[in-house]
Amino acid sequence: MTTGNREDYLLAILKLTEGGTVAKTTELATFMGVSPASVSEMLKILSKDGLVEYAKYRGVKLTESGLREARLTRKRHHVVERFFTDILEMDHEQAHEEASRIEHSISDASAVRMCNMLGNPPDCDCQCCVEPCKSVSANGIAITILLSDMRPGDCGKVSHLRSDDSSVLKKLLSMGFVPGRNISLDSSDGGASVVKVGECSVAIDDSMAASVYIDVCSTI
Repeated sequence: MTTGNREDYLLAILKLTEGGTVAKTTELATFMGVSPASVSEMLKILSKDGLVEYAKYRGVKLTESGLREARLTRKRHHVVERFFTDILEMDHEQAHEEASRIEHSISDASAVRMCNMLGNPPDCDCQCCVEPCKSVSANGIAITILLSDMRPGDCGKVSHLRSDDSSVLKKLLSMGFVPGRNISLDSSDGGASVVKVGECSVAIDDSMAASVYIDVCSTI
């Protein structure tokens, strides 16, 4: 059983039972476009893995673990879809189709970075992301500050970008300000700074620098 197949079932059960009801096998089969026999076999596997509570002829509902996995998958989908529409300016239909494929393979860490770049738009599944967000930030780096607040000689890694203007985010990405990239501030004078991004030095004004968040450190 592939991860994507399992997550598709969990998402379907989530959608059918979100009002507190139990999903019938036939109902799930119709929703998934598969045979009732295939659904029954999958539900046995999911039940064995502790992701659903399933009883023949009574239906199925998600366990606490299954609910968390389903909502994390849905959250990843929403983040990827928003990234495609807001940053890459894809049309919604294409973004949805692409996100439906990527939601199963993208890591929680990557999804968190995308979410940060989007300004952490809230939705009903945010509560499931607390633990992944903590794991991403718990990397031994002391503090996150704005690039515009750094002093010459400071160094660190790009944490995330945040701006309501997608053109600003695109410009910053094209300049090399990609999450995880090493940077150091060479000089700052008169509202502009010279920053070493990876192996390149770039000039950036303070208004743009105010959209770049840096995990600072003493040495890289």
